[in-house]
Amino acid sequence: GWVFSTDGKLVDVPLREKCYHDELDRDSLSLKTIRVESYRGFVFGCFDETAPSLEDFLGDWGWYLDTWMVGAGEGAELVGPPMKSILKCNW
Repeated sequence: GWVFSTDGKLVDVPLREKCYHDELDRDSLSLKTIRVESYRGFVFGCFDETAPSLEDFLGDWGWYLDTWMVGAGEGAELVGPPMKSILKCNW
């Protein structure tokens, strides 16, 4: 896979010369910095710098996360296959 430094800069791409004829602009492909907030142990990222805070975005829906996580405590462990969803939203 592609290799990034700890500050997000693209350092190396496998087969860069062969596949991209050494014309790949590594500076333009560095990782972007995003806002990160957590709620009840869930980590959320947001690319939109103008979006409201996570807590404001969740609004009343935070109650559902609170209810779901009641009693789970800090040491909660989720088991089973991951559940993935793609939602069109800011967070």
